[in-house]
Amino acid sequence: MAKHVFTLSLLLAAVLMPPLPAHAADDGIAVDQAQYANRAVLPDFTGAACPDMPRGLEQVKGNLYRHTSGPGLAVHSGLVLITHEGALVIDPAATCTAGWLRDEIRKRFNVPVKYVIYTHGHADHISGGQVFQKDGAIVVANQRAVEPIVGERIPTAVPDRVFDKDMTITLGGETVLLHRVAPSHSDSMIMVLFPAYKALQCTDVCESKSMPYNDFLDFYYPGWIETLDWVIKQEVDFIDVGHYTPATRDDEVALRAYMVDLHQQVLDLVRAGQSWDQLYRSVTFSDATRKWIGFDAMNKLNIMGMYRWVSNHRRGEW
Repeated sequence: MAKHVFTLSLLLAAVLMPPLPAHAADDGIAVDQAQYANRAVLPDFTGAACPDMPRGLEQVKGNLYRHTSGPGLAVHSGLVLITHEGALVIDPAATCTAGWLRDEIRKRFNVPVKYVIYTHGHADHISGGQVFQKDGAIVVANQRAVEPIVGERIPTAVPDRVFDKDMTITLGGETVLLHRVAPSHSDSMIMVLFPAYKALQCTDVCESKSMPYNDFLDFYYPGWIETLDWVIKQEVDFIDVGHYTPATRDDEVALRAYMVDLHQQVLDLVRAGQSWDQLYRSVTFSDATRKWIGFDAMNKLNIMGMYRWVSNHRRGEW
C-alpha cells in the first residue's frame, strides 16, 4: 500500500510541477569564425567615448523593450526581449552605447545577453556587436550580411549564425521569428517578428510618418514594395523602424502608396523625355507627405534615388 501511495505522489508531483524552463535554441547555420580571425577592419566611427549620448531602454509590453541611442532625428533603436534565460538584442547601433546597454540589462534584469540580431549589414545599426559577442552572445544575421561586413571592413562582430529565408530562436520560453522577404533597403535585410507581443522589427524599410533616408542608399525598389506588402499582412500593432518613433501598419500602407506614386511619377517623366533638371521640379507630393519627418531635407534626395533606380532599370527604344 505504501508503495502505491509513493508512486501516486510522484505522479501527482509530475503533473503539478511547473515545466522546466526551455533552453535557448535556434535553427541557424554556424559560421566558421576562424577564417575571419585576422580580417582587416576600418576605424570604429562609433567607438569613441560618448558619455553624453542620449540612451534608453523602455518597456513596450510584457518582456519586450525598446533600446534607443542618439539625439533627436539621429536616434537609432531596436527591440530587446528579456527572459529568465537571457536577453535578445536587435541592432546595438554603436560601440560606445553597447556596453551601457549590456550593463543596463544585467543591472535591471540580472540576465546576460544571449542573442544579438543584425537586421541588415549596415554599420549604423550593427556597430557594437563585438561588445556582446566577446561576452558570449550569439550574433545572428542573414547569410547575405557576412560578405559586406567583411568586404567593407566594418569593425563589428562577424555573425556566429546565419540563415537564408527563415530562422527561429527560442529563449526562455519565448519565440522569435526571423524572415527575409526580398532585397529592399539592403540585400541582407530581415524582419524580426515577436508573435506573442504582436510586434515587429522592420528597420529602415518601414517608416513612422517619416521620409525614407537620403537617396535610397543600397536600394531595391521591387523588393521594398514586396517587403511592405508582407509587413501590412502581419498581425502586428507595434513596429519599430530603427529610428524616430514606432509605427503602425497604417503608416506602412501610407509609405507603400508614397513609394509606388514616386516610382510611377519618375518613370512617366523619364519616358516623357524630361532631363533631371526638369524632372525633379515636376514631381509632386501630397499634403500628408509634406508633413512627414524629414520631408524638407529628403524629398529631392528621394527623387534622385528613384531617378537613379528607374534610369538603371529601363531600356527604352534603343
